[in-house]
Amino acid sequence: MNQIILASHGGLSKGALDTVRMIVGEIPNVHAISLERDDTEPLSTEAEAIMSAFSSDDAVYVLTDMLGSSVNNSMVELMAAHEHVTVIAGMNMPLILTLALKDEPLSAQDVRELIAEGRRGIVDCAHPSDEAAPASKPAVAAAASRGGQAKIVLSRLDYRLLHGQVVFSWVSKVGAERIIVVDNDAAQDEVKKSALKLAKPAGVRLNIFTVGKALEKMEKLNTLGEKVMFVFGNTAEMLEFYRTCPIGTINLGATANHDGARQIGGKDSSVFLDEAQRADINALMDLGIQLYVQQTPAYARVNVSDRL
Repeated sequence: MNQIILASHGGLSKGALDTVRMIVGEIPNVHAISLERDDTEPLSTEAEAIMSAFSSDDAVYVLTDMLGSSVNNSMVELMAAHEHVTVIAGMNMPLILTLALKDEPLSAQDVRELIAEGRRGIVDCAHPSDEAAPASKPAVAAAASRGGQAKIVLSRLDYRLLHGQVVFSWVSKVGAERIIVVDNDAAQDEVKKSALKLAKPAGVRLNIFTVGKALEKMEKLNTLGEKVMFVFGNTAEMLEFYRTCPIGTINLGATANHDGARQIGGKDSSVFLDEAQRADINALMDLGIQLYVQQTPAYARVNVSDRL
């Protein structure tokens, strides 16, 4: 297993850990330590205590807040004493989340690519440069050249569209090579489209369509041989699409809580449906579509088997 230790001055590392849990759920292999103003023990002592509970074959990655800082220097000393420890200076959330979702130990080249991915997450959103949208990875280009029927690896309802959960959890889990966002409002709003393009994972293709355009594109999609993930912004447009093109089981990820809505899928669910939305879900069930509630892969899957 990979073990990740976030190390910082003050509360940065613990705040980062809280953000990770909010995005991907409880993740037991990520830990946080911090150097406070009144600490008398070196931070390496706290790191050693955490590491004592790890398995001997675990790979340990320590992400520090700043190159050249006392925290980083302490962790570099720790690395010198433990050959299975790798220290990376300059943590950010894309770097943390990408690493947290890796299952196998990383090679030196993997670490370099991980750092490059973290750097690509730093973008001037008002003036995104060409460098902020790197060319697709060779695997994606190869997938496009395979041809054949598309494989729908996930069909998700999420009012946030390309949220951190989608980018870092589901794309990695299902191996999506293309994301198709189906949302009439986003497809017709250049500002929203620009924001979604910035949120797109490197190496994954993205389309943002209205329901009508998405249906028009299905024939072409089924010539590309890609692993495709659909994200729908609301129940009404998802139902409209499925009545013409039922592409499979639906993951109910998140809908906004609002007056008249009630939570479904248990206390940890982010799915809140009002009467109209529940009618849409019932109509999908009448079409024979299976549905389940699951915010991220780290959460338990809750099947929706009864009409709402």
